[in-house]
Amino acid sequence: MRYIYCHPLFDERKCAHRFSYQLFKAFERNNLHLERFDYDGTGEADGAFCNVTVDSLKIDLQKLAAGNRICLIGTRLGATIAFEFCCQKESCVNTLIMIEPVVNGCAYVDYLFRKQHLKDMMTGNESIFSHEDGFLNLEGYKTNNIFIEQIRQLDLFKTKNQIKADNAFVVQISASEKICPEYNLLAEHLRKNTIYTCVETFNLPVFWERIPDGDYTAACEKILEWCP
Repeated sequence: MRYIYCHPLFDERKCAHRFSYQLFKAFERNNLHLERFDYDGTGEADGAFCNVTVDSLKIDLQKLAAGNRICLIGTRLGATIAFEFCCQKESCVNTLIMIEPVVNGCAYVDYLFRKQHLKDMMTGNESIFSHEDGFLNLEGYKTNNIFIEQIRQLDLFKTKNQIKADNAFVVQISASEKICPEYNLLAEHLRKNTIYTCVETFNLPVFWERIPDGDYTAACEKILEWCP
C-alpha cells in the first residue's frame, strides 16, 4: 500500500507544514512511509505558481498515484483535489482520508479574498496584479484567473456520485466538538454510494490558519488506524 499526502495551497500550505511533518513521523514510527510531494509550481517543485490550475494539480497527482493499492490523505484544498482525483475513471484508490476538505469552492475563494482584503487594509498595500492582466494576488501568490474560477466550480456534492474508493474518512479539527453539517451530509451521500464513510472531530487549534503549537498525536493516530 502506498500512502500519499496532498498538501493544501496558499498560506494554508505553510501553516500546515508542521502538521504534515508530525503525520509523516507518526507513519515512520509505525514502519510506514508517507509520501509528501509538491505540485508543480509549489514548494520546491519546478514551475511557477502563476501557472497552477485545478487541472494541473490533478495531473500532478495522477502521475504519482498511478496503479492500485493507494491511500490518499489530503488537507483542505489538497483533500478536495484528492476527492476530485477519485472521481476520474483511471482512479484506483482504496482509502481516501480528507482533513477539513473544502466542500464548496465558491465559499473558499470568497474566504481567500476576504483574508487578502484585510491584509491590504492593514498594510496599505494594493495588489500589483489585476483581472486585466489575467492574475490576482492571493496571500502573496500570483494566481491566475483560470485557477480561481476552477476553484469556484469545485463542489463535492456535485461530484459525489462519481467517486471511486472503498473507504472515505473525514477529519474535522475545530474549536467545537459539533461536526460540521456539510461533512455529515457528505458522509451520508458517500454511504449511499456503498462507500464506507465516517467523520471524526478533534477539538484542537486549526493548524492551517496559523502554525500550530498543539499536540496532534491523537489525530495522527486516528488517521493511522484508518490506513489499510
